Amino acid sequence: MGKAITVRGKSVEQAVETALNILCLDLSDVHIHVNRTADSSESNGAGRFAEVTVTPVRYHALTSDFPADGSGQAGIRIRGGQVEVRETSATSLPSIEAGNGVIIIVNGEKIEGRKQVSESDIVHIRTLDELTRAQLSITVRDQGALALLTVVPGKKITRTVRDTEYDYNLTAETDDVHEVVNDLSQRMIRDACDQLGISAPLDKRVLWEACETVVPYEAIVARGIFPKPGLDGDVEVQIDVEGITLADEGKVNYRKQASMQLVQHGQLVAAVLPPIPGQSGEDVFGNEIRAEDGQTAAIRLGKNVTQTGNHIFANCSGNLVLERMDHMILIDIADSLEMDEVDFASGNIHFDGDVTVKGSVSHGSILDVTGTIEIGGEISKAELYAGKTVHVAGHVSSSTIEVGQQQSPDAKYATELEGLLPTLCKLGSFIQDIGAFRKVELSSLDGQEMKRLFRIGFGDAYPSFQEQLQTFSQRREPIATDTDWYELQTTLYNIFVNTLNSGVKDGREFLDLISKAQQLAARHLPKTTLTSERLRLPYAVNSTLKCAGTIEITGSGLAQCNVHAQLDLLVEGVCRGGELVADQYVSIRECGSKRGGQTIVRTREEGSIVIGIAHAGTVLVVGEQSYHLLETQLGVSAKLHKGVLTVR
Repeated sequence: MGKAITVRGKSVEQAVETALNILCLDLSDVHIHVNRTADSSESNGAGRFAEVTVTPVRYHALTSDFPADGSGQAGIRIRGGQVEVRETSATSLPSIEAGNGVIIIVNGEKIEGRKQVSESDIVHIRTLDELTRAQLSITVRDQGALALLTVVPGKKITRTVRDTEYDYNLTAETDDVHEVVNDLSQRMIRDACDQLGISAPLDKRVLWEACETVVPYEAIVARGIFPKPGLDGDVEVQIDVEGITLADEGKVNYRKQASMQLVQHGQLVAAVLPPIPGQSGEDVFGNEIRAEDGQTAAIRLGKNVTQTGNHIFANCSGNLVLERMDHMILIDIADSLEMDEVDFASGNIHFDGDVTVKGSVSHGSILDVTGTIEIGGEISKAELYAGKTVHVAGHVSSSTIEVGQQQSPDAKYATELEGLLPTLCKLGSFIQDIGAFRKVELSSLDGQEMKRLFRIGFGDAYPSFQEQLQTFSQRREPIATDTDWYELQTTLYNIFVNTLNSGVKDGREFLDLISKAQQLAARHLPKTTLTSERLRLPYAVNSTLKCAGTIEITGSGLAQCNVHAQLDLLVEGVCRGGELVADQYVSIRECGSKRGGQTIVRTREEGSIVIGIAHAGTVLVVGEQSYHLLETQLGVSAKLHKGVLTVR
């Protein structure tokens, strides 16, 4: 065996041909080992050359007089890497074909496909080993703060020709030995990082593991400095509840506290914390990564609080309410009231806050609050109105309960004003058109002249608008928080109702009035949001129940009640008689009576009804479509499917 040489070429064939020319040998005189195949998918865009190692070998021509094995078989076989041929006749010769990774040389020429051979032919078999180099790639991510190294090890395939028995159509196959090869070096990885311009220090542990791995490997090889975003401004509470310093507890929703401690009038309740700017980072290339600065806290001061500088004080005694919603911090001092009974002795209760009644509400009493009502006893012949939630421990009879239906005094003004604004805006456009038509300034249109123009513009509809505006002007809400309502009511009344007062001096002042009215309405109009109001009680008879959220009946059920929930109605007991309405979902364990009698269950078009046991006489209404049950059914559900009421 001679000295081997290693040659590169654009392909394996080109490299082999170059080596044979250098050695002045034929293909049958050498052993070929493929170190690397050609590849044009390098990350830097350049192609990779094929590489082969060619070793001269010495062969003896094969003769046809192989020692007989006594088998008497004819054909062609492979033994120890050599080909043996036995003929039976000159007209019927065996054939041979190269399998994967095999080169067959017949009389010094490489064959393609299948070829017949005779005993006089010189047949050599060569195997082609394969070597695939390890691959690496580097990906920069997270604003350039991380460099991810990915390594896929290569492989080496060593082939040995497989021995066969005599066969007339022989395919030369190999036995392959696969080995994992990782020929990466730390220098190769460092060079790849340098080509990308990465200047951050490389992780030595990752470099070592990447060069030693025999399985696919992925790790962060270089890290920059992540930016640190600033902190938004906040509010730090300055009072104690049951001896605990709430400022140390961070963000607290005091509505969820089981016990609340009243603050005193003039007491410091919270401090405003300024925002903290962010700290910039640096990517793996050495460039700056800018950080976002903290934002100033958006603080909305509610009732009974005032702010001086960065400090917030209580204007009355009550409970501190701190709520976070839609990037806004609301601070409020909510009053609360606790009573033993509500009856003739206590009188009707109208309260801006939460009320807890340990006992019962009875004798035609009215309990009207803007917050939550907790009733420990029963409700009999009474009226309850709550802004948020009502929980009743006892039964309800011959009473009315409404939750989330009423509005704050300012919201009532704003809702009524919203109905007047479209007409007022049209009047403003009408005055502007008059000024443009006359080519005069609006300040030249005095108030009395505008009053005449309004009457002409309205025509027969003017008395109707006067009546609508007079209703708004006569509204009196004694606990409204905004004092601008009275001024607006008086001005509008003078313009459109009072014939002795013009209300405004000229057209410019009238447009300013419309603008102020729009701002006032926008400031106090209630926002339409998903409500969480809930009315919960065990049993009610001959009563009216209304809730802007969910009504939950936890006990025996309902008898002859009119119920309307704007979200869901959930009844664990039996409902007999009356009308039960929920806009989204109705769930009732048992509805109707075996003795008959009508019970109406209603929901909107997009809603659904589910009843465990529905007796005859139950009427299911979804949107405008209804279904009358003529017999008792189990597991009834009703909803609209493609506009058609489906009852199952």
